[in-house]
Amino acid sequence: MAKFCPYCGNPVRESDKYCIICGKPLIVDLPKLKKKEAEEKLQKDLEEIKQEPIIKEKENRQKEEKEEEIKETEIEDKQEEQEQKSEKKEIKPLPEDVKHQIELYAEFSDIQFHKKTLSEKLLGISKMMKDEKYELDYDYKEKTNIKFKALKTLIQELKEREKEIENQMDDVFIIQKLNNEVEAKTYQLKNLTREYRLKKVDPDTFDNLKNRYKKEKDEIEQNRTDLKEGMKIWIGELKVEKTDIIGSLKLNKGQFSSKEIDKETYEKNRKDLEFKLKKTNAKIITLEKLTK
Repeated sequence: MAKFCPYCGNPVRESDKYCIICGKPLIVDLPKLKKKEAEEKLQKDLEEIKQEPIIKEKENRQKEEKEEEIKETEIEDKQEEQEQKSEKKEIKPLPEDVKHQIELYAEFSDIQFHKKTLSEKLLGISKMMKDEKYELDYDYKEKTNIKFKALKTLIQELKEREKEIENQMDDVFIIQKLNNEVEAKTYQLKNLTREYRLKKVDPDTFDNLKNRYKKEKDEIEQNRTDLKEGMKIWIGELKVEKTDIIGSLKLNKGQFSSKEIDKETYEKNRKDLEFKLKKTNAKIITLEKLTK
């Protein structure tokens, strides 16, 4: 194949390094071309290298975002599942016998408070009876004696009611009783494990007893949980009742202020509502103590 000078177009030989006509070099273009290609490739490689961290960062970010999205979806699914389980879980109503025991505890606690208050008042009257005025002033003496007898009567009535309640109350409240049973089952399991390690119990007996004790313990704990949940629900109901009573007290006062009711009706309503409020408060306080 004929070769021509790229500058003047005259034919040249393959071995010629310079054109014999114009004298310009014939192979100078090749190194330049190779160098240019090499430089372009190097530049391209450098650009790719520079882009690698950015691309990797972008890929990692996309991967993290996808993983985060998956996690959020899983969390939402779990929350939805838990909510569905909670909705399906039926909380057992508090048994009437347990409610009765709680009411007894509340009344018993209220009696202790009143006994203490009356005893303090009785102590004050005893001091009055030691005053010189008690011996010198007949009217003062009579009034003091009447107060003293009234307080003694009230204290005696409270003691009688206290005795009645004690006879009706369980020796141990159900929650504490269940706590004791859980502790007993826990001890049984520990003792069984110790006996097994000492090779005093064979494997089959160990497995059977372990499963039985664990099942009994789980049932007791579930019973305790159900009772506590029922008590919490009752606390909520009582707090609503308390709010209603407070509202009724305000309404009663407003009706009296606007002369819709007379003083006698107002006082009667006030005493009845305050008594209900006091009883409701006592139940709430007792329930909150017993659920701890």
